Amino acid sequence: MKKVILVLLLTLSIFSFSYQYTFYDLGTAHKISLIENKPLIIYFSSPTCTYCKKFEEEVLTNKSFQNILRASYIFAKINPNTKTTTFMGEQFTNNDLFGTFGVRGTPTFVFWYKDKGITSIPGYMPLNDFKKALMYILRFIYENYQESFEIYSTKEDFYLGPSEIIIVSEEDFNFVADNDKNVEYVEKVNKAEDVDTYKTFLTNSTVTAEHLKNLRALRILVLEEK
Repeated sequence: MKKVILVLLLTLSIFSFSYQYTFYDLGTAHKISLIENKPLIIYFSSPTCTYCKKFEEEVLTNKSFQNILRASYIFAKINPNTKTTTFMGEQFTNNDLFGTFGVRGTPTFVFWYKDKGITSIPGYMPLNDFKKALMYILRFIYENYQESFEIYSTKEDFYLGPSEIIIVSEEDFNFVADNDKNVEYVEKVNKAEDVDTYKTFLTNSTVTAEHLKNLRALRILVLEEK
């Protein structure tokens, strides 16, 4: 009985440290990234991958790493299996995606923005290096940053990208509400300290949107007026 309880506790501890905002369908993740204007990280993994487990236990569990992902990226995990998805107008199985993206080993991290690939990182990267890489790529995407990563990594920098208010259709508004766990609907901001700036906010009010932006929320989606 004690052994069963111990196994259960260990299992629960693993799940409690997982990144709860992970997408498992690439098509859904890509559509969310387009609506929210965020780059997409496609994390290719496999159940027997030692360094995938190391990434998930030592990097993905880190709170500050998670906050960068929540604020500035859409994160999708792909395991090799026969689940299907529609990506860029074509249907793929997850097995197909490994070949389509040229993945030769796991973990591999593909960075994608809008309709094109930015770069890929094969293999395990330690926490601080990975956090630097996330912000370096954001600088490249939003500011056309040209210095090498080697130079950038020696500098003190904290960058999550620009704050944006995006007017969206009712269809896109509802799609984000239904599929992105990192969203919150806000009618009115009552207390500044209650605003989690790493979330994506949904609102019907442009006044509320501007208030959220002034409080340094990075992504606010406003339902378009009919």
